[in-house]
Amino acid sequence: RNYAGSTFVKPSDIGSFQYGSKLMNITFDPTVRGELASYGADEIGNLARKEFIIKDGILVRALGSLESQARSGLPGVANQRATNWNRPPIDRMANLNLEPGSSSFAQIISGVEKGVLMRSNRSWSIDDYRNKFQFGCEYGQLIENGKLTQTVRDPNYRGVSSNFWRNLTAVGDSSTFEFFGTPNCGKGEPNQTIFVGHASPVCAFNDVEVFGGAK
Repeated sequence: RNYAGSTFVKPSDIGSFQYGSKLMNITFDPTVRGELASYGADEIGNLARKEFIIKDGILVRALGSLESQARSGLPGVANQRATNWNRPPIDRMANLNLEPGSSSFAQIISGVEKGVLMRSNRSWSIDDYRNKFQFGCEYGQLIENGKLTQTVRDPNYRGVSSNFWRNLTAVGDSSTFEFFGTPNCGKGEPNQTIFVGHASPVCAFNDVEVFGGAK
């Protein structure tokens, strides 16, 4: 562990743990052009390539470089990264993406009886084990009987990671796919701040605790 925390996932979970519904496919992919954390090889020369971290909802791979792979005996990725010449390469995220599904934006909205469409993340909070979380958004719209209605301000949602992802009910197609990420993800001691990318389509979830928000 370091100051940035750890994970609720165990090495023995790789290959069997149901992280989400069958619609959930997460990839590690530094080869995506134009995303925040794209590269051809990591700091020790491992060639970057697209790898599934979660496939059909099952955790199949961890974010571990050659050293971590040797210690654990598990498959990993090319992710030894350093922020500068005076920092050692350590295991880091690059582009970690939720792959597009087959539903259009209109189909997803029409399938919701009562919900909130949320946009523009503005705050985040996660526990040391990446299990419980809470996120706030700047903007939302109510969904009522399959139609977008009133605007709401500052909506929030919270939950537990695997429960949240197991309630994933629809994943948007490539027309809804957007790049996100941050230029200042910090890890390591001494600290290393790097770019990480996250891309996602529009998604729908059941049974999510939503709170706050002003009309």
